[in-house]
Amino acid sequence: MKRLLKNKLLGNTLIFTISTILNKGMNFFLLPILTFYLSKSDYGHLGFIVSVVAIASIYIGLWPSNFIMAKFSSFGKEKMSLYMYNIFIITFVTFLLVLGVMFVFENSLFVNFENRAELIVLISVYTLFVVIFNIFNTIIQLEKNAFKYALFQSIYMFSSLGLALLLIIVFHFDWHGKFYAELFVLSLLCIYIFYYLIKEGYLRFSFDLDKLKELFSYLFPMTFHVIGLFLMGTADKVFLAKYLNLEVVGVYTIAMTMSIIVNIVYDSAIKAWEPYFFEKIATGKQADMNFILKSLVLYEGFVIVAAFVYIQLVPYIFSFMINAKFDDALAVIPLLVIGFSFEGLRKPLASFLMHKNKVKTLGVISLIAAIVNIGLNIILIQKYGISGAAYATISAFALLYVVTFVLVFKYYDLASVIIRWRK
Repeated sequence: MKRLLKNKLLGNTLIFTISTILNKGMNFFLLPILTFYLSKSDYGHLGFIVSVVAIASIYIGLWPSNFIMAKFSSFGKEKMSLYMYNIFIITFVTFLLVLGVMFVFENSLFVNFENRAELIVLISVYTLFVVIFNIFNTIIQLEKNAFKYALFQSIYMFSSLGLALLLIIVFHFDWHGKFYAELFVLSLLCIYIFYYLIKEGYLRFSFDLDKLKELFSYLFPMTFHVIGLFLMGTADKVFLAKYLNLEVVGVYTIAMTMSIIVNIVYDSAIKAWEPYFFEKIATGKQADMNFILKSLVLYEGFVIVAAFVYIQLVPYIFSFMINAKFDDALAVIPLLVIGFSFEGLRKPLASFLMHKNKVKTLGVISLIAAIVNIGLNIILIQKYGISGAAYATISAFALLYVVTFVLVFKYYDLASVIIRWRK
């Protein structure tokens, strides 16, 4: 039984990793084409939109996937289906609120864009579709069906990128082509997602004020954790644009794209591991804790080795994949890989705190790390230029990892578990 479980976990991890690399990595593989047809300014616009979508997706729905993942093993499918309807109520209400906030700050946020009102609506709708797609992805994770996950990720990525290339190369849509393509494909997928959730019994129409309050009390504090991570991942672009220019933001966006490939690999392993983690930690049994610790140790070692190998290989990959006008990005990539690797080490530890409902604690430490990151960006970018942003990223993610590690040992008696495990 244990061997079967390990084989399934390893198989799911492998499928998640390969599918995520092939799908999310398609942006990486198509860089030779995209960097030929798109300018530094185009990448600057896309990088800015990605940042806006990232922060909007935190508050549209209040990041419901975390609640679904953490509570599904305890609630079961039938009980969770009653929460899902109320999750969507929160999602659509917050969508309207975010849309309103973006219109309020229209002139200060979108100074480099034309047709601002239209763009704000499209970005808000795009973000809503992303949130719904993420809810669906979480459900597929919980089904432990890596093949189905890979299938839908492939449908989304290949369709959107194929349409984007058509719009950019044939119809000369510049950066708009990639954005419009993703928006269109996501809209079609969301229609199917609602059909799937209703058909499979994940969504039952049952308004419940008590459940709305319970969801809000869990999800809202969690947004501070996610906003902290967002600030650490994107504030650097804001300060690079402020102290340098949009072309530097474009170069840094390429460096991020090349670096984040390791984060994609880490996330794939976490996607396979999380459903088993929440299922087993709920039992509190020594055998299940042993499984969690063994898999955690293997994962941490994997992160370190993967980062080292990728740093050695990236100069050769870069020269083959990226247009020479982005050569300045090469010096920043190893630094960003180190930063993302600290985050990769931290992610499974955060699951322990989510299980203990320490969402407020997660929010506080993430915001502290974000404040440190912002302060370092202001200081280091002015002193070291584009590399200063990468130094700030490493420092913030390292701080967050260390604090999370200490808190996990505070809230769990892992020392005694480790002692019993070694016996």
